[in-house]
Amino acid sequence: MAPVSELVRVVHIGEGSLDVGVGLKGRGAWLCCDAPGCVELADRRGAFSRALRRPISPGAVDALRDELRAGSATRPEVPEPPPGGTLE
Repeated sequence: MAPVSELVRVVHIGEGSLDVGVGLKGRGAWLCCDAPGCVELADRRGAFSRALRRPISPGAVDALRDELRAGSATRPEVPEPPPGGTLE
């Protein structure tokens, strides 16, 4: 599995639409955003509908794909460990 810093959280926001954001309420699914085929693979496998337990419109997946390509999706803030230490 990819580190959290390489993932975005996708949430169903109503009427088959998707939004990206860590702080959004509701059932979400984590998706890799740097791999070019990640959205396509998830779409082909029906992973969005299955993970979010709701029907997702094809237009919503296209909009998500465009948002990730544009780089406007927000990634979670992952703190860096201190030099020579670990996060607790």
